[in-house]
Parts: sequence; structure tokens; C-alpha cells
Amino acid sequence: DPDSGDNGVLLYSLVNHQTNEFDIDENTGQIFTVSVAGKAGTFYLEVQAADQGTRRLTAQTTVNVTVDSSSSSNIVMVVLNQQINVVERNIAEVQRVLEDKLEWNVYIVDVYSDEFERKARSSTDETRVAIIAFDEAHQEIPAQDVKRSV
Repeated sequence: DPDSGDNGVLLYSLVNHQTNEFDIDENTGQIFTVSVAGKAGTFYLEVQAADQGTRRLTAQTTVNVTVDSSSSSNIVMVVLNQQINVVERNIAEVQRVLEDKLEWNVYIVDVYSDEFERKARSSTDETRVAIIAFDEAHQEIPAQDVKRSV
């Protein structure tokens, strides 16, 4: 949006938040997975961009996201010593840190916390982040190479 001030600030959202599998960074518009483990197929997400002016202007588009289950052999589990709500709230930062560390593109497949552990160790929750790494040519990095780099 070429406007200045509030009219030039865009916020992104998923319209009707149709599915719990995906979320969106409201500032960048980056769509990321919350939970697609064991799922395959095409998901249709309605995305809205809205400026922040007094007469709020909006635009919507449909984004088709295809989840390919063939990638499952290269999924790597990263365990973070953080509560799941903290990880989910900062998922874009988690992805950025992993990409900086690995020097590859990272796709977050799933984020979850074991319910039993959460009750037993409420102050030191562990959250598991399942990732797949890709090189610059968009080829999957074998899981063993990612594990060596983490």
C-alpha cells in the first residue's frame, strides 16, 4: 500500500479462520502451519489485507496451500524448553532462528506439547516443533543432515 501513516499500514488475517491447521502473521502476511501432521491435500485459505486508516480499505484473496505427505521421511523434531503458548505466539521468530542456525529454509510442520508432561512439569513445559528444511533450490534436506546441524 503506497499510502503513508495509518493508511499505509497493512494488517493481514485469515477470514473466518476456517481451519486450525494454519495461522498468519498479521504484520507480514506470512502463512504458517500450526498442525498438519498426518494430513495431506489442498487447503483453501481466505486471506484479507486491511489498511489502518479511518475508512479502512480491505482486499481479499484465496490462497491454496498444498500439503504433501511424501515429505514425512525428512521431518525432524526440535524440542524447546518453552510452554506451547509461548512457542505458538512466537512461531515466526522460532522459524527465523532455526533458519539462521541451519542456513536453510525451514517449514514448520507441527507444534505440540505432550499433555501428560504438561501436567507433571507445568513450570518447565517442553514444546516439540516438527520441521523440514529446504535448500535454495527448494529440495528437501535429508533428516540426518538437519539433525547434524541442529
